Amino acid sequence: MSDKNRRLMTPDGVRDLLPGTAGRKRQVENRVLETFSLFGYREVATPAIEYSSTFTGEMNGDLEGKLYRFPDERGRTMALRPDFTFPLARLAATHLAGEALPLRLCYGGSVWRYATGQQGRQREIAQAGVELIGSGSIAADAEVVALAVESLLAAGLSEFTVCLGHVGFLQTLLCAHGVTKEAAERVKAYFNRKDFVSLKEYVATLAVSDRSRRCLLGVTALRGGRGVLDEAAALLSAGTERDSLDRLEETWLMLEEFGVSRFITFDLGLVRSLDYYTGMVFEGYTAGLGFPVLGGGRYDRLLGLFGRDLPAVGFGLNLDHLLTVLERRGVFGVTEALVFVSYSAGGRAGAMAEARRLRREGRPVILDVAARTREEALAEARNRGAGEVIHCTAGGRWTGNE
Repeated sequence: MSDKNRRLMTPDGVRDLLPGTAGRKRQVENRVLETFSLFGYREVATPAIEYSSTFTGEMNGDLEGKLYRFPDERGRTMALRPDFTFPLARLAATHLAGEALPLRLCYGGSVWRYATGQQGRQREIAQAGVELIGSGSIAADAEVVALAVESLLAAGLSEFTVCLGHVGFLQTLLCAHGVTKEAAERVKAYFNRKDFVSLKEYVATLAVSDRSRRCLLGVTALRGGRGVLDEAAALLSAGTERDSLDRLEETWLMLEEFGVSRFITFDLGLVRSLDYYTGMVFEGYTAGLGFPVLGGGRYDRLLGLFGRDLPAVGFGLNLDHLLTVLERRGVFGVTEALVFVSYSAGGRAGAMAEARRLRREGRPVILDVAARTREEALAEARNRGAGEVIHCTAGGRWTGNE
């Protein structure tokens, strides 16, 4: 493809937002951020460009392989931000080190992730999310999950499910049944991809008892209400600690008190791709979308990488996915009618005064840039999609509806 043709196109994985869509996206983001603020979360912003070392090393899962890297003018390796949690951990460990805990922070913006060989996969992803830093309590877990639910409701989504799990349960189960560390990582990878066919084939090759195989495969069916926690406990060996299940049960009770438990279902096989998660994890799903609209969980070791060992929990919401669903479901109401204000000879000052008055009332107004007749103004207003026309002359004004 020639450079001339490339000038007319966007790269794979990114897109232009046209009039209408761009405004609706901003509307959704504003609703979500306003909901965050109602829970006491303060907005912060981090640079789109960071040192690549911010996102490399332990606990980043497959994030390192998705970095857009480039050298700066001094030869240092930089990266486009692929994730918000790492930069906010850095910010909390430095600029906010003296503030009272727990910190409640929120953000909105884009992340960029390299997606080689994945046609149609997003590379620029608009997100909004929160981080609650400095509390390891179950109350903090429940607050963040409840806020995720309230954010989706505020954005206009009414039908969705938030799946709730705990990384400790699957790890405990694998250890209890004698699965080696290497085999456990492979099993968790199958759960992460929800590739249960390959999981079944692989579990059949493990050097464990038939009961252990049944227990490992039984995790795939552990989805539903509070009763699932008792089913999960039955898969553990006698005497095995069930702290992860106890924490999930207490979280559920608090979510009932928050009034959002009707949106929650347990999924004990839920595994997220980033390695920094240490406890409760969750993802939000809605019909007609093959990807989670949000995801998050507890990460109690990540802050230690930045020199401040603090527990934390948070989530990120994919605004692009949310916008797609909301547009398909037609939840955006009719916007206030655009007003086209025009003028003929001698009417310009009156037209400007009308435009100022309407804008102060919150009405969207296009003020014509040239004098024209009333008939010409009506035709121009029609082309612009205006619902109302005000035409000013030296002797007064005329108002009509298109």
